[in-house]
Amino acid sequence: MTKTRDQTMSLPLADVAIVSEVTAIIQKMGECFTDIHGPQPITLFDPDEPAPQYLGEEMDDWMIGWDALKWYFETPERFAMIDAMDYHPSNIRVRSLTDELVLATWDVHAEMKFRHGAPLGERLRANAIMRNTSNGWRFIYYAEAPKSAMAYMQDLYANMASPEFKARFAAGKKLTDPPSGPRNKKESE
Repeated sequence: MTKTRDQTMSLPLADVAIVSEVTAIIQKMGECFTDIHGPQPITLFDPDEPAPQYLGEEMDDWMIGWDALKWYFETPERFAMIDAMDYHPSNIRVRSLTDELVLATWDVHAEMKFRHGAPLGERLRANAIMRNTSNGWRFIYYAEAPKSAMAYMQDLYANMASPEFKARFAAGKKLTDPPSGPRNKKESE
């Protein structure tokens, strides 16, 4: 039997102290992405992990292993076309998997300015598995998940509806309820 979203059991979140520690690492990752000339997020991965995994929303495939991550985060040519980048994590949720591992999920507002283009922004979802090490929590797996094109288009059209039109359907109004006020110019005369 398939459960609906309302029937699904919510996952237990981690201890408040763990949530605070993991949140700090996610925020540090945001700082690393934002300071494109400073320390890179690779410094937040567990160096003892034999095969760290990383998937940025712009990638065709996973980067697995240190050579791939080093190329992605440490190749100066990759950053030559980027003037600025901001990474703002929010809505961070942390679930303990074991005493040493957590699963974290969060939202990201990412903004970039390429050398030859206008500033761009997007909203992503991210998730990670982190390990508790002697240096604190460190990433072993990280993935970004952009919305589908269909979801972006729905958001675009929803944001184009006027506040007056949206108000017609607020507070439990039904689609069959007529709008208040004149519907066209003839009714207003």
